[in-house]
Amino acid sequence: MQLAFDIGNSAVKGGAFEGDRLRHAFSLPHDPSGMEAALDEALRRAPAAAQVANRVGVASVAPASEARLMRLLADRGLVPVRIHAAMRLPFRLDIDRPETLGADRLAAAAAAWAEYGARAARSVIVVDAGSAVTFEVVRSGGVYVGGTIGPGPAIALQALCEGTAQLPAVAPDWPTALLGRSTTQAMQSGVMYGFVEGVRGLARRIRDALQEEAFVVATGGWGRQLAERIPEIDQADEHLALKGARQLMALNEADAAS
Repeated sequence: MQLAFDIGNSAVKGGAFEGDRLRHAFSLPHDPSGMEAALDEALRRAPAAAQVANRVGVASVAPASEARLMRLLADRGLVPVRIHAAMRLPFRLDIDRPETLGADRLAAAAAAWAEYGARAARSVIVVDAGSAVTFEVVRSGGVYVGGTIGPGPAIALQALCEGTAQLPAVAPDWPTALLGRSTTQAMQSGVMYGFVEGVRGLARRIRDALQEEAFVVATGGWGRQLAERIPEIDQADEHLALKGARQLMALNEADAAS
C-alpha cells in the first residue's frame, strides 16, 4: 500500500493506493490541532495500513501545512517525497523557469498524461478548478508546454466584496436563474456563469492552438460540476493530483532511496 498527499490552499487530501488503484481517499484539516488526529485516523482506516510503504508522495502548494505534515509523517517512520519539477518526470518540460511550476499542477499533468494521453498518443488538457483555476497542457509527443492560471469562484467573489464599497460577501453557489433578482443573486450569476464560460472558452482556445486531438479532464473541487456543464470536458477525475503524486513518487523511488 502506498500513500500520497495533495496539499492545496483549501484542503489537504490524502490517498492510500494499491498499485495504481486508489483504495481510500481522505482529508486532513490545515489547522495544527486537528491534523495529527485526523492523520492517525486515516492511517487506521486505510486498507492494509500495517503494510504501508515507508515512502509517501507529497505535492504541496501550502508551505506551512506541508512542513507540519512532513513532521507528522517522519514521526511515524514514513519518508515524504516532495514532488518538484527537477525530479524524474514522464514527460519533458518545455517551459521557462520550471522550478516555479506548482507541485499540484505537475502532479495533475503527470496523472492525466499517464491515464488519458500516453496510451492513446494524444494531447491532454487538465482543468484544475478550486481556489484557483489552472490549465495544464501536455502534447501528444510527451511534452508539457505550459498552461494558464486564473481565480476560482470564491476568490472572484471575495475580490468583488473587498474591491468595492457596497457589494456584500457572498458564498460561491450555482444560481437558480441567469438574471439575479437581488445583488447577491446577481453576483453569484455573474461569477458562476462567467466561471463556466471562461473555462469553456479557454478549453476551446487551447484545443485550437494545439491543432491536434486533445482529451480534456477536469479535477479539483469544482471539476465534476464543470464537467456536467461543459461539453468540451471529456472526463472528471477528482483525485488527479493525488494519483500524480503517487506516480511521481514511485517513478523516483530509486532516486529517493539512494
